[in-house]
Amino acid sequence: MKTDFEQWLSAQFGETGPFTLFIVLVRIAGDDVVPLKSSYAHLIGDDMTWREMRGLLDRAGAAWDGVAFFVGLDHAGGPLPDAAASRKLREVEADVKSDPLALNRGRFFDREGRHMRIDEVAR
Repeated sequence: MKTDFEQWLSAQFGETGPFTLFIVLVRIAGDDVVPLKSSYAHLIGDDMTWREMRGLLDRAGAAWDGVAFFVGLDHAGGPLPDAAASRKLREVEADVKSDPLALNRGRFFDREGRHMRIDEVAR
């Protein structure tokens, strides 16, 4: 059975073809969601399993609890050029740091590849 991540990746690739994937690893501590590390990759296929993706994420060297993926496309479709992807990654990082609810604008997954949401908590 495919994980939520694998189902999402297949649907996303079917809709857009190749794309740039912005990745934000987070730690979840009680009611707090803390961004840890981020990067981007250009995906040119949908054959990556959650196990493979999780292996790559684990190599980031951070103890993470969740990961958000955001899709970027060039104006003509397809992956963004590296310079544009780097600029967009900084925007994604700033959005998530200023408001963790921004994670819901992407696709947010736990360590098992299950889709999650962040909900606002009254303090």
